[in-house]
Amino acid sequence: MRNRQDFAQELTLLRERSGLTVRQVAIRIGVQGAHSTIGDWFSGRGLPSTALRDLLVRLLDACGVDDPEAVDQWLEAWRRVRRIPGRRPAGAEPYRGLASFGPEDAEWFFGRGALTELLLQRLDDLGTAGGGVQLVVGASGSGKSSLLRAGLIPAVRAGERPVLWFTPGSRPLAELTALPAGPGALVVVDQFEEVFTTCADEGERRAFIDALCAAGARGALVVVGMRADFYGQVLRYPQLVAVAQSGQVAVGPMSEAELRAAIEEPARKAKLTLEDGLVELLLRDVAPRGGLSDAAHEPGALPLLSHALYATWSRSQGRRLTIRDYREAGGIDGAVAASASKVYDELGADEQELARRLFLTLVHISPDTADTRRRVRTAELIEPGTRREDVLDRFVAQRLITTDLETVQISHEALLTAWPRLRAWLDTDRAGLVVGRRLAEDSATWRRENRDPAALYRGTRLATAREWVDTAPSAADLSPPAREFLDASERRERAEQDAARRRTRRLLQLVAGLLVLFALTVAAGTVAFTSQLDIREQRDMALSGKVANEAVALRAINPALAAQLSLAAYRLMPGAEARGSVLSTFATPFATRLTGPALAVYAAEFSPDGRLLATASLDGVVRLYGVRTGGYPAAVATLRGHTQGVTSATFASGGRMLATASDDRTVRLWDLTDPRRPRAAATLTGHTQGVRRVSLSPDGRILASASYDATVRLWNVADPYHPVPLTVLSGRPGAAGLAVFSPDGRTLVTNGGTTSLRLWDVTEPRRPRRAAELTGHTDRILSAAFSPDGLALATGSFDTTIRLWNVADPRRPGSPVVLRGHRNGVVSLAFSADRRLLASGSYDTTVRLWDVSDPKAVSAPVTLEGHADTVFTVSFSQDGGTLVSAGQDNVVRLWDLRGDVLTGHSGGVNTVAFSPDGTVLATGSHREARLWNVADRTRPVPLATLRGHTDGVSWLAFRPDGRVLATASLDSTVRLWDVSDAARPQPLGVLTGHTGNVFSVMFSPDGRTLATAGSDRTARLWDVSVPGRPRELSRITDHQAAVIAAVFAPAGRVLATASADHTVRLWDVADAARPEALATLKGHTQNVFRAEFRLDGRVLASAGADNSVRLWDVGDPREPRALAVLNGHTNSVNGMVFTPDGRVLASAGSDRALRIWDVTDPRAPGTATILTGHTDALLSVTYDPDGRTLATGGADATVRLWDTDLNHVAVRICALAHPRITQTEWNRYFPGLPFTPPCR
Repeated sequence: MRNRQDFAQELTLLRERSGLTVRQVAIRIGVQGAHSTIGDWFSGRGLPSTALRDLLVRLLDACGVDDPEAVDQWLEAWRRVRRIPGRRPAGAEPYRGLASFGPEDAEWFFGRGALTELLLQRLDDLGTAGGGVQLVVGASGSGKSSLLRAGLIPAVRAGERPVLWFTPGSRPLAELTALPAGPGALVVVDQFEEVFTTCADEGERRAFIDALCAAGARGALVVVGMRADFYGQVLRYPQLVAVAQSGQVAVGPMSEAELRAAIEEPARKAKLTLEDGLVELLLRDVAPRGGLSDAAHEPGALPLLSHALYATWSRSQGRRLTIRDYREAGGIDGAVAASASKVYDELGADEQELARRLFLTLVHISPDTADTRRRVRTAELIEPGTRREDVLDRFVAQRLITTDLETVQISHEALLTAWPRLRAWLDTDRAGLVVGRRLAEDSATWRRENRDPAALYRGTRLATAREWVDTAPSAADLSPPAREFLDASERRERAEQDAARRRTRRLLQLVAGLLVLFALTVAAGTVAFTSQLDIREQRDMALSGKVANEAVALRAINPALAAQLSLAAYRLMPGAEARGSVLSTFATPFATRLTGPALAVYAAEFSPDGRLLATASLDGVVRLYGVRTGGYPAAVATLRGHTQGVTSATFASGGRMLATASDDRTVRLWDLTDPRRPRAAATLTGHTQGVRRVSLSPDGRILASASYDATVRLWNVADPYHPVPLTVLSGRPGAAGLAVFSPDGRTLVTNGGTTSLRLWDVTEPRRPRRAAELTGHTDRILSAAFSPDGLALATGSFDTTIRLWNVADPRRPGSPVVLRGHRNGVVSLAFSADRRLLASGSYDTTVRLWDVSDPKAVSAPVTLEGHADTVFTVSFSQDGGTLVSAGQDNVVRLWDLRGDVLTGHSGGVNTVAFSPDGTVLATGSHREARLWNVADRTRPVPLATLRGHTDGVSWLAFRPDGRVLATASLDSTVRLWDVSDAARPQPLGVLTGHTGNVFSVMFSPDGRTLATAGSDRTARLWDVSVPGRPRELSRITDHQAAVIAAVFAPAGRVLATASADHTVRLWDVADAARPEALATLKGHTQNVFRAEFRLDGRVLASAGADNSVRLWDVGDPREPRALAVLNGHTNSVNGMVFTPDGRVLASAGSDRALRIWDVTDPRAPGTATILTGHTDALLSVTYDPDGRTLATGGADATVRLWDTDLNHVAVRICALAHPRITQTEWNRYFPGLPFTPPCR
């Protein structure tokens, strides 16, 4: 036995020979709670710890090993596998692992001598100046704390200067009470970022900063050490800005000589020898990737190096550190993870859960900054003598966690990224952890302020916290004080709702009284009644806006409820906020939740005809739902029979048979001839462990079942009532259990080893032949799926990657394309029926959609968020309009994929344009343009990709007849394309002449002239009457900076140019060869990016970097007049467009907002409706010819289609939004109003 897997395999064989199950072994041992622990030993997930040696001996006895010699052989093998290290040199620990060096470690601190001297010189200068503050900045892991504590402080103490060192914590002012009296004292504030992450009180934060600066002004030498990624926070405080401007010490990477000293000198001091080549290997492993830097190591690599050295030394025999020890410790990238995983794997299941909670408590998570470690008071974290203290001690022993008399913290933030399991814990419920942490901080503030009711939650914050407590796994760690705070918030909200209902009743009574008064005294009553109606209208408007904004905040958590709230708010009072909330409903992926399963859902799959959906759950139940287009699935039947969790479910091609697999070691076949009355057809047995996956050949005649027993069994199920076993394929223990047929049924993919897959030729299913082995993944393979045409195979792994293999010839697979994006293992994969999309579900709780229509140019995925835990299954409906996902959070989600978000570009989408007939959409991005068939807005279909440009496509425009497309590029050219057959575009000609980027292109109304604009400060007019032979006609050179846009007026006689010189100029181009200047429009204060004429040519809109849109009367282009300024965007406006009727203007900004303005009267524009959905800046916008659909392109690499017909959107909401809003939810958001659900 050489490793853990060998030990687990031999232990399993021993158990099987004894005829016992894991549960039976646990019962024989007679130790409560042992089942989970020894189950990990049999599976290879864990090894017996030294503390559990006696339990291992009892297990061996239970399995029949009672001979002392045989027991000793097992124990020797166990020790060998555990690789217990020999004795280390006594009293000398040369390396610190993840822990920072302290003053007591100064003799072991090497490599930072020059930087220490620089810092001392800076302090001498401060002392000469009478005191001050010195900022020390560096990346996480650069060694700031060690520099300050083991370099600076010992050097200063040698001069007998009083020193105060501390980290701010949650109450930083309290730390300053120990400030030494008199001038000249050294105050070292380490981990200053805690002021922003741990101190939640802004008042105390400002007071602390003031006190620090005041101490410096009184003569103290104040040194502030801080992570560089918090530099932006510093700039919010004027006192700190002054400190930063006066000079700072940057802690950068070491040079090679310094790094070599940090490795070699501690070993020399401890009288250790380093094997030849070890230092060079270490230097090579930490060197910057690509070799483009003079630094000796990557930023943040020092703690990883330190821990790798510590782990190598801990594992070494005697006084020699070897390359073998280093590699077995895990190397630079793996030593931290190996140490943490070793401790974790040796814990029992209950202790592992305690470890998870412990680490989550020790991390500060923020939505705005990187994760940081968090110091926690020991008394708040553990009670002496408890199992939690024991768990803590084990991680402390490996220097992964550091403790002192009062606090506990993770030894270094490097652990947050280096240990995949901790990353997974953080990513699994990141949003929930942020909510929980804020809840804990806010509850503490509430208690400090004597339970001030004003500090309680209400509205959206309370709804978000309540949703998290009800659904998120991390909510189990909510402290009693936080629960008390939340309960008090809910009581206050109920009281406010009751008060609102009373006010409403009083108002209605008052209105009734006014009606009586109206009947008696018409004139006087009319005035009073109108006044009360105004009050009621104002109340409804305020409530409508409030609920609409809450719906936007709720959209990511519960999109179905958010959509219904938006619609209800709009119907209460159709204000701009409610309208924008409704129209934004489908701009982000929309999911409804399917009710039914009460435990984790392992499988959810549509039948081939799309009429049924089957879900399989940990509760051992399979549920069938009827599916109708545009409707909510209705429960049809429940299949019971399995005695443990159901892990897999798949339909036969005709949908008349369903196969299910279970942890109960069986596969069951179900006759679905009548889906409402399913019948059990047969039970397949033979596997000795749970069955993880079941797959049916396309003709439904052959079934493959893959089990944790490392076998795949093939069955003939042509007659599902009388299945016949065919053969058994064996794999290596520890593999995930995969079996998937290709679409033609001739190939089967199974696990080979843990990191490899095998392709089998199953043309003769009784005698499968091995076709090929797929290798490349670096961790366990969890999922696999064939594309519908069988040419590609997608595989997902614990290594977080997806690989796309060309298996057109299964005997000679091509090299894979690697897709990266998930932050944890990829558990599930599925292709859409048209092969264009690949869906992946992961342990990181997300679903991602990849456009794989061109496997060699796969764009960044669209991420679907909403699940609170692992996504075990994904499946597309046959029409591709719906994706189902389900997982550990017990939730089945149905995602509507109908056409609202178009993916495929690899970078920001700079430009979008509809063809004149509205059936084709052109989009431009990095080096390419794409054409889409959008005749059916709910089913956009990619048509073609236009390639040829060597830099980004900045703008594109159709000729008025729609037969020619022009594309402008940053490569200084414009290209013309024949798109009369949009599925087969042909290049026509290339316009060259600009000497810089070309930003804009537009055809004249007659299609004979083309206008372009560029960074060479020119706009140019071209004769393109013969597209294959374009000819330059004239140049406009009057602008003083880049010309960013050139657009024709609808009549074609006037051209407007917009420039970085802050102006818009109008030109008479009736004779395109001799443009004549007409007027200059001034008013913008920064670059003008766009100009756009209204269809009648009488109004011009301009927009730019000053965040504004300006409207101009250009009815007389020689005498233009300013009409209005549209303010509201909080960043530059990058695009705008009028509707064909000119009554509405849409503007797109870098603030991620799409604003729709009523410009019926351009002198008095109406309030903007704001649409949200893009996750980065909006770069372009256009209307379709009928003015109902907007298309936008964003820096998030997506194109979004917005239906602006509110009635049409409302119908779609009510078709999809399930479950319906409840009376309780209504009362929460509309207190005092009658229950009027927007969808019946």
